[in-house]
Amino acid sequence: MPWSLPRILVGILALSTNQVVLSDELTAPKSVLSTVEQAMVAWVDTQQSQMVAELKSHVDINTGTDNVTGIDAYRAVLEAELQQLGFATQTIEARPQVILSCDGRPLKLANHLLAERKGKPGARRIFLNGHMDTVFSARDEFQTLQIDADGVLRGPGVADMKGGIVVMLTALRALMTEAMLEDAHITVLLNSDEEVGSLDSRALIETLAQAHDIGLVFEGTTENRMTRARKGLGQVRLKVTGRESHAGGAHADGVSANLELAHKIIAIESLTNYAQQMTVNTGVMRGGEKRNTIPGCADAYIDLRFPDQAAGEGLQAKIKTIVDSPSTSNQRFADLPHTEMWSVLHRPAKQPHPAVDALIAEIMMISASLGDAVIGTVYSGGGTDGSIAQHAGLPTVDSLGVDGGGAHSSREFSSIESLVARSKLAAIVLARQIQTAP
Repeated sequence: MPWSLPRILVGILALSTNQVVLSDELTAPKSVLSTVEQAMVAWVDTQQSQMVAELKSHVDINTGTDNVTGIDAYRAVLEAELQQLGFATQTIEARPQVILSCDGRPLKLANHLLAERKGKPGARRIFLNGHMDTVFSARDEFQTLQIDADGVLRGPGVADMKGGIVVMLTALRALMTEAMLEDAHITVLLNSDEEVGSLDSRALIETLAQAHDIGLVFEGTTENRMTRARKGLGQVRLKVTGRESHAGGAHADGVSANLELAHKIIAIESLTNYAQQMTVNTGVMRGGEKRNTIPGCADAYIDLRFPDQAAGEGLQAKIKTIVDSPSTSNQRFADLPHTEMWSVLHRPAKQPHPAVDALIAEIMMISASLGDAVIGTVYSGGGTDGSIAQHAGLPTVDSLGVDGGGAHSSREFSSIESLVARSKLAAIVLARQIQTAP
C-alpha cells in the first residue's frame, strides 16, 4: 500500500527551516504511479532523441537579453509549439527600460509570450513560468549545444533555462497523449527579461499570480536539490561624471570619473557579509574612451543579494551613503565628480511556504518512484520569477527544470538523463495538479 502524503511529510521534513531531506528508508513503491501516469512515463521514454534535437534547436538560437531579434525568433518557435498543444497565444509588448549609463541608451527588450488553456469551469488554475532570455550575448563564443559521449549537455541555456522549457513542453505533450489537457486550466508565461531582473514583466507576473492557484517554474536544480527558499535580489547602477582633459598636457584640468568609480566600487564591494548572507558584486564597470584622456564618465552595474527586505533596504542605504561621499576632488571644479545612483530591489526573498513544502515532498516521493534522484532541498542565492509570484500570494515551486550547473558561465551543463527524468516528473506533477480541486 503506498504511503500517504502526511506520512511522507513526517519522514522528510527536517527541523531546519532551509532543508528538506529524503530519508534512505523512504523509497516510494512503483505502485504510487497510476496507470495513466505510467503510460506518460513510457511515452516520454520514446521521446529522448526528439527532446535532445529540440533542445539543440533552442540552444542554437542566441537569446541574450539584448538580442531582440534572436528572442523574437525563439518566441515564434515556442508560440507554434504551444498552439499545437491547444493554447491560445498572445504577444505581450515589453517596454524599453531607461538605463542610467554614460551612453544613456535605453535597454530594448523583446516581447513576452503568454499562452492559455481555459479548461472547464472550476478547474484548478495552474501557472507555468519560464524565461526565454539567457546571459550570453550574440558576441559570446558560447553559442551552440555540445553533447559529450557520456550524455552531458553543454551550451548556453541548457540548464538556465532552455532545458527547463523543453521539460515543460514535453510534459504538456505527455498530458495530451492521455487526454489530460482537455479540461485543464493552464497559463504559460515565457518572459524575455528574467536575466535583467524581470523589470518589465514583474507586474504581469504579479497579476497572473493573483489569478491562479499554484505556480510551477521550470528553472533547474543543482545536485538534485529542489530550491525551497531564496535570497532577495537587487540591482544598482552608478554613473560618475568627471571632466575630460589631456592626460599629459592638462592633467590638472581633469577630474577622473574612473578613479572616483574605483574608490566607490572598493567601498561597495566591502559590504559583502557572508555571515549575514549578503553579497555585493560589481558585474559591469566601464569608463573613458581614450588612453590619453582623463575620463569624463564612468558607470557600473552592481548586483545585490540579501536574506530579507530589511537587509536589502539596508544595503541600498549604505550604498547611497558611499555614493554621496566623494573620494576624489579638484579644487578648481568643486562640483565634480558627481555620482548618480539608480537602484531597485527587483525580487523579494522567497520564504518557505507550507503548500510548497507539501508539493516538494510529493515531488520527492514521485522522483523516488521513478528511480530519479531528487534528494532534498537547498536555500539558494539565485533568483527566479517564482519569488515574485509567491510574494504576490501564489504558492510556487520554482525548480522543476533539469539538473545541471555552471549557469551564467561557459561551463553550463546538464544531461540527457536529467532531461528525460525531469520531463517524466513534470508530467506527473502537472497531471496531479490538474486533478486537484482548487
